[in-house]
Amino acid sequence: MTTFSHISVFQKTAGITLSKPMQVTLYMLLSSLVIWTVLFSTYPAAHNTAHSARHHTLGVPCH
Repeated sequence: MTTFSHISVFQKTAGITLSKPMQVTLYMLLSSLVIWTVLFSTYPAAHNTAHSARHHTLGVPCH
């Protein structure tokens, strides 16, 4: 009987974490974290690439 209840709890947990709203939320949070990290990176290669891309795509004048 404990195996059955363990599977039931696992299925409920998997259903919550894999639902579409949860997937979209996790995707947006991860994407935002990656973008934030790259844009504010002090690592020269990542910073220069993001800086150039930001100026070329958004038309932002340089400093």
